[in-house]
Amino acid sequence: MTGVSNEDVRGFWEKNPVAAAGIDAQPGTRAFYEAFDRIREADDCEPYVLSNRIHGYDRSRGLRVLDIGCGNGYVLSRYARHGAEVHGIDLTEAALNLSRRRFELDGLSGTFTRTDGDSIPFPDDHFDVVCSMGVLHHIKDPSPMIAELRRVLKPGGQAILMLYYRNSWKYRVILPLRLVFDPAYRGKSLQQALNMNDGPDCPLAEVYDRRQVRDLLQGFRDIRFELGQLSWRQLLLVPFLARALAPVLPPCSRTVFARTLGWNLYITARKPEGRN
Repeated sequence: MTGVSNEDVRGFWEKNPVAAAGIDAQPGTRAFYEAFDRIREADDCEPYVLSNRIHGYDRSRGLRVLDIGCGNGYVLSRYARHGAEVHGIDLTEAALNLSRRRFELDGLSGTFTRTDGDSIPFPDDHFDVVCSMGVLHHIKDPSPMIAELRRVLKPGGQAILMLYYRNSWKYRVILPLRLVFDPAYRGKSLQQALNMNDGPDCPLAEVYDRRQVRDLLQGFRDIRFELGQLSWRQLLLVPFLARALAPVLPPCSRTVFARTLGWNLYITARKPEGRN
């Protein structure tokens, strides 16, 4: 996997905008965004209450926010609705066009810029919040991008990340089981199975534990973690059993299982005040 380049990553996501393959609506239509939002905000994915707690959308009025890897504009649109000044960057024109179209349909204001993945085209100490949700784990070495993220963040500003979690139920149990029982995965390595999480041709995905994140975020302070995205279907392993028990079980996102074994590792951190 050491030979995976930014161009490999860009090529895949240019052809495969996030979640588009699973949505039966033309990308760029209102029906597409509504379907995407329902999927993303489902209990077994990222309920809005969780997303708002992590990002603080409802406390963002007047803040300047950057999203690295803006996808179809979901996160930035939530900030913009609450009065933040928002900017998105992405490797792909597909993502930028989808983000612009979402903002157009919703009557929101934001700017969207293509980058090469190695730099952020903004000045030092420019943003109150810089986020990157589910993006940096598709880069073999995200350290240069983290350095750029820190550069453009104001002293005291907040970084918000989401990375796949190494000690999740999905990585430790579900993917190994697929290697044994799922014909599409049989004969592949665990790394290949991990890559396939985002599509059969996805060139790279990585997983992180807390220690790796702390190493990556050297120079930041107040590093905090939260876990999410786990379904009863995944946890119980038997789909019909999960369906049968669903009416009497609490939302999985609110259980200790999601908080300890979830797939999404959410990280918040602060850039120190003063000279750096």
